[in-house]
Amino acid sequence: MPSERDLVAHLLRRAGFGAFPDAYEYFAGQGFTATFDWLLDGQRPDDPAIAELQYDLGTIAGVKRWWLHRLLLTRQPLREKMVLFWHGHFATANRKVGNPGWMAQQLELFRAHALGDFRALVRSVTYDPAMMRWLDLHGSHRRVPNENYARELMELFAIGRGNYTEQDIKEVARALTGWRLDQGKLVFDPGRHDDGIKTVLGERGNWKADEVVDIVTRQPACARFIARKLLAFFVYDDPEPGVVERFAAIFASSAYSVRALVEAILRSPEFRSDRAYHAKIKSPVDFVVGALKDLDVRTVPAGLNVAASTAAMGQDVLDPPSVKGWDGGSTWLSAGWFIARCNFVAALLSGRHPDGRPWVDTMRLAAGFDGGWDTYGIVERLAQRTLGADGGAKALDLVAQAAGDLTDVANRGRRDQRVRAILHLLLTSPAYQFL
Repeated sequence: MPSERDLVAHLLRRAGFGAFPDAYEYFAGQGFTATFDWLLDGQRPDDPAIAELQYDLGTIAGVKRWWLHRLLLTRQPLREKMVLFWHGHFATANRKVGNPGWMAQQLELFRAHALGDFRALVRSVTYDPAMMRWLDLHGSHRRVPNENYARELMELFAIGRGNYTEQDIKEVARALTGWRLDQGKLVFDPGRHDDGIKTVLGERGNWKADEVVDIVTRQPACARFIARKLLAFFVYDDPEPGVVERFAAIFASSAYSVRALVEAILRSPEFRSDRAYHAKIKSPVDFVVGALKDLDVRTVPAGLNVAASTAAMGQDVLDPPSVKGWDGGSTWLSAGWFIARCNFVAALLSGRHPDGRPWVDTMRLAAGFDGGWDTYGIVERLAQRTLGADGGAKALDLVAQAAGDLTDVANRGRRDQRVRAILHLLLTSPAYQFL
């Protein structure tokens, strides 16, 4: 069973993106419950530095870099983690949308509904300009209803395969006709809408968009579908059917409150279990933002393109490979993508600001250890911060041997190089790839 300190780190990683070293020490002192309460506090203002970030939001590259920088700075890490979850759930790609402003607008939609009413979120996504273009809902005409959004609404967004028929897809598509985008504005054209009677999941009526969303999301399968997906996101893959049913009941009884479901999951014994601890492979976004925090890099250096880095590792944010999002799991550690992680760590540890200062201040990270420059002590301290209880004595021995005797290093520069070597080994170790 993980210690209280390790559970705090586990919570900060899963319900956020980790923590800077001083914040980690603070929360470790506060304990799991206090840290949990802090994460759930939705009233806390975000870091004003976010508003001062200088990126060109008229380009998709600028929007991507701005969002990832926000993940590093946010004082609302759980909300931003949910934005990342919803981006993967309602996966939308700019390569087809072709409008960076709409993609940024969709992120704001996810932020506003991150922990709110799931049904309200689905309704808002249905009318979202980026989604309308992505799944061809704009311009869907009563004579030729487009079925793309209707299909994904049921298969990927709300109830999952096996809980609807092809006829249900056709009927939902009819109800969604009539909407078009006019110079970026959403317009409903009654003449293009199918105003006939539709039968959706056994319910008959002259349904329109909001009504079919409500019919779909109130199916018992919806509560199970979302509970299973959030359990897999926060806890572990393939949750047991009985566990899924328990959380589905919580979700349904809360009138589909995402906050109630997430709170129940994070408080659960499953979340604290040995099976959950360090059991999920980090996504590239978790890896990159988490590494910056672990190395106490407080702002993204101008010379570091974090969006290009996550894309090289297989997660090109705002451009997922398909409407299904990313497969995740073990696919994140394919040979090419793992090499990209190693390259990122090397670039991060070797990078310097224009004035010559290193991006990563190794001396500050290693300072404060009571044992002076004892190699094993430094390795153990840095490993505890980055790996938690999963560092492993054998692994620490190997890292310490590779680093050599720090007490024998005559000058600060050589010692700095050795500490960077330690950090590189730790951040590219198998254990560090897991949340």
